[in-house]
Amino acid sequence: MRSHCKIQSGILHAALAALVTAASAPLAHSQIVPEYQGHSPVSQWHSPGTAARMVIAAGRANATWYQPTRIILDGGGDVTVFHSRPASPYKQASPAQFGTLVGQMYRMKLENMPGLPGVEVYPTVEVLDRLHPPRGQKHNFPVEIHIDRDDVDLALSGNLVTKVVYLEQPNLAAPFELDEATRTRSLDKMDNALTEADRFGRPMAIIRIGGRVPSAHSEPQIFWGSGAPVAISKPFLVSDDPQPQAVYNVRPQTRRDPLRAAPQRKPARIPAMFLPPNTGTAIRPASRPASQDAKPRRKAGQP
Repeated sequence: MRSHCKIQSGILHAALAALVTAASAPLAHSQIVPEYQGHSPVSQWHSPGTAARMVIAAGRANATWYQPTRIILDGGGDVTVFHSRPASPYKQASPAQFGTLVGQMYRMKLENMPGLPGVEVYPTVEVLDRLHPPRGQKHNFPVEIHIDRDDVDLALSGNLVTKVVYLEQPNLAAPFELDEATRTRSLDKMDNALTEADRFGRPMAIIRIGGRVPSAHSEPQIFWGSGAPVAISKPFLVSDDPQPQAVYNVRPQTRRDPLRAAPQRKPARIPAMFLPPNTGTAIRPASRPASQDAKPRRKAGQP
């Protein structure tokens, strides 16, 4: 998963790894992306929470899976996410990681940033999809959201910064680790950031950073998000020489032989109490006189 798309004063920036690579080197055949031919009903211009509600309507939300989300501030700081109703704060130092539900919107507060004493920024995060990490490593694969100092400065200047985080397709991913200089790129202001992210991968989250702060006379509940809960999520250390993961319920594939595949029937065993007496080395049925077996037939009229 790479970086994001963002808007500042009507100028759209997108962290599309393949597009950034194309600016400095020729494209490989596997990195040529066709133009988007479909119609996207959702864009970054819709009100916050619209894309998340459409995710729920599409049936992609799971109320039992908390997708780990990591907020990384440039230079450090404190991150507070508001959850439930009434809104309750959950504060952590950057990089802050917590579990979020797909199809929900959360309000955050960024504060104590270096060089910005007393400054507070209240961005929103819409979770659009989840990751599918290896078994037992859910907390080591969060959706990373980088908030740079330029984003905060633009928001404090009265601009709205919109970012779209997406998971790139394996055949379109950059063959190197992206940094701050390579994970963003400018697009035309009329381009749809969600559509561009969908061309190169799978949109995971939308982040909007503006200059709006809570009013002193209280705010409606929708300002603090959709009221969804959050879960504690902490990554754990992995050994430098990890053992190979065990594979369960997997058998080697062999050619099926219909004769061998047929079930073999075992001969029926007769209980010893019903066996006749042995005569010699073989078991033979006991013979009885015909007079004992034959019974006289009753004539008509006899009692």
